[in-house]
Amino acid sequence: MATIETRGPDRFRAKVRVKGHSLNKTFATRRAAAEWARIQEGRILGKEYRDLGLAERTSLAEAIDWYRANVLDRRCADAKNKDSKLLYWLSTEFADWSLVSLHAWDLIRWRKRVLDEASPHPRPKGAPGPRAEVGPQTVVHRLNVLSQVYKKWQLAHRVALVNPVVEGVRPSVPNGRDRRLQNGEEERLLEAAARSAHSWLRAAIVIAMETAMRQAEQADLVWRRIHLDAPEPYLHLVATKNGRPRIVPLSTRAHAAFRALRPAAGGAPDPDAKVFPVGSPRSLARAFDEVATEADFPDLRWHDLRHEATSRLFERTNLRDSEIMAITGHLRPEMLVRYTHLRTIKLGPRLG
Repeated sequence: MATIETRGPDRFRAKVRVKGHSLNKTFATRRAAAEWARIQEGRILGKEYRDLGLAERTSLAEAIDWYRANVLDRRCADAKNKDSKLLYWLSTEFADWSLVSLHAWDLIRWRKRVLDEASPHPRPKGAPGPRAEVGPQTVVHRLNVLSQVYKKWQLAHRVALVNPVVEGVRPSVPNGRDRRLQNGEEERLLEAAARSAHSWLRAAIVIAMETAMRQAEQADLVWRRIHLDAPEPYLHLVATKNGRPRIVPLSTRAHAAFRALRPAAGGAPDPDAKVFPVGSPRSLARAFDEVATEADFPDLRWHDLRHEATSRLFERTNLRDSEIMAITGHLRPEMLVRYTHLRTIKLGPRLG
């Protein structure tokens, strides 16, 4: 129960006694005292008043614009990818909806429509006509970005807002790709890359398999981040998908591949010049797709090279999981669970 006492000119003391709790505070106006008492009572009783006025007046499009201007770190390797998903939501029917009007069931309905519209038999690469690009993983990525908008907006504006991306909204995702290079495939792939019009592609493939860099990280790499003459050669990735910089040690093979990409005249490259002459990560993937098709690997994708590199770290080294995470940039140990079986065969001698 709350009471307001007049203690003198411009002095009003609010007292709250609820469930054995006793609080008091003095204010300059009776209105401020009553407002404070009401909020404190609500907190103790679990009936705190929530002012959703700002959220009601803010559309999803306005919240996304705020996120793009104030939260999105465009230095991160994944910034363009994330921004494309934000722009996607601006093109949906929900863009003009108030933040409080979008619910989980609306997103489930959207998810079902999007996945139903996607062709169950996408066209192969190179075939005429559009290819269906929307699958469960794409839907999950879009929902994850939407969830981040809600989380960051409500924290910045101090509004208790219900995030519509709750458990059950995201679709089930098939197991991750596990395409590995089989006997002789790496040689065939590199031979095809050497014949490519892209003189840098063979080295790029080798570097991907030796460093486990992500596609965007490799596409945006500049020479100042590569330290070939250090006692222990390494590259320093600043713009990464998760926003956390990391150091990637260079194997002898990766070191040689970077050396091969330096100017033929032997001079030092421009520190700010890109290592690979591509305009975007997709350009890197497109060049690779051409070579993979020529080498008769229609099912091989650029991202499979990262999977191959991570698998080899487990198979060919005695590095601890935490050390492999430091190289690959995985954030959580559970992300590497799919690779731990690669070391099972090495456990035999330890069994006695």
